[in-house]
Amino acid sequence: MNTFKKTSAAILALSLSLYSFFTPLFAQDYSNTEEWYTTCSKPQTSQEGVKACQGFQEYQNKRKEELAQSIQSFNESIQTLENDTNQVAALAQEQKALAEQLNTQIAEKEAAIQQIEANIQTLQQEIEAKQAEIEAWDAQIKERMRFEQASLGTNMIIDLVMGSKNLNDMLRRISGIERITEDDQDQIERLNELKAELELQKSEMDRLKQEQESQKMQLEEQRAQAQALEESYNKMVEQYQAQILELQAKKREAQIDMDSIRNFTISTAMGNVMIASVPGFSAPIAGGGKTAGTWAYPGGGLHLGLDWGVPIGTPVYAPADGLILYANNPVPSNSGYLGNWSGYPYGGGNTIEMLCNVNGTLYAISFAHLAQENFMVSAGQSVAQGQQIAATGNSGNTSGPHCHIEIYNLGQMSVEEAVSRFSKNADFAWGTGWSGTGTSCDATGGRTPCRERPEKFFS
Repeated sequence: MNTFKKTSAAILALSLSLYSFFTPLFAQDYSNTEEWYTTCSKPQTSQEGVKACQGFQEYQNKRKEELAQSIQSFNESIQTLENDTNQVAALAQEQKALAEQLNTQIAEKEAAIQQIEANIQTLQQEIEAKQAEIEAWDAQIKERMRFEQASLGTNMIIDLVMGSKNLNDMLRRISGIERITEDDQDQIERLNELKAELELQKSEMDRLKQEQESQKMQLEEQRAQAQALEESYNKMVEQYQAQILELQAKKREAQIDMDSIRNFTISTAMGNVMIASVPGFSAPIAGGGKTAGTWAYPGGGLHLGLDWGVPIGTPVYAPADGLILYANNPVPSNSGYLGNWSGYPYGGGNTIEMLCNVNGTLYAISFAHLAQENFMVSAGQSVAQGQQIAATGNSGNTSGPHCHIEIYNLGQMSVEEAVSRFSKNADFAWGTGWSGTGTSCDATGGRTPCRERPEKFFS
């Protein structure tokens, strides 16, 4: 019967073990990835926690695979792309979303690797401390057993009982033996608990080290994905920029409904305004550099201004004393993508147009693709050279964060005439159009208004 019970118990234990092995990982809501990364970057104190973290790793692998499939699909779509600007615009939005997902996962992995590294060091110290505690307890129990055996002999219980003087003395001795045995048993149980905790900590150390290596490998893979995604996107941008000229010209030359932008446009009712002449322009943006120049994009296609590539939120300063003709920030700072015609002029996103006087010549300067935040001016406001007027963004028809700058030479036009002219039609191009370089100041032979190259004034 005893053998049957032992065998049954062993079979039951094996069955439970196999059930636990083949049972699916705990069902959890892993949508808060930041919280789960923090949790699973730490050593777990129970098998339930370990299984939950295994489930999170499965969830992360699934996210990574789904994103990789989406990127592959995106690249296949680019391969079949022809002269279809609408398809380019749709793919640009898709790439923006993919890039954001990829960058989010990369940032999560970078943070997780740092957390795991710190937790491994802490866990190592805890393991060493627990090992020392176990050794001290083990030595204490063994020493007491040796002492009891040496002082009481191998037949300790018989000697104590038989040496009693009477029945009461015998019962008292038996009670003492029980207390000693209970105390030993408690210590042994605590020692076993410590050993079980130690084994879990050691297994968690192994898991964290494996997780750290896995995260590092995935991080390198996703960095390579990000690089490839950016390269394929840049090729698409070049193709789009070469194709967009006619559409962009039509969009920007379309007659604007002045009532829709009246609140953001200067009014002639403000009377005579003086603009002090300054000896030269100052740089409107500190740092960064030219990502596309005037008159063409690096990969081809007409480009009527200077693109100054800087991170979103970089301050934009008035390059001279001036007067704000137009200022409007209707769209979010990082809402830009190819084919996005938000803002005015169409595709400009958040924009500013200002007048300034440099060495007696009147200029109009426009800033496009600005941030919605830190938008510090309004139409009709006077500004001083070096005063912050806005911040750079990624709004409107853009392929990434930058500020697009255009400069128009208005010659000896008076401020009053310029204000009157702009207030009627809000023409950012001052009659120079949007379709070619024939109205550049180099091509007009001194006739104004004409388009200047911003590079001429801003190094």
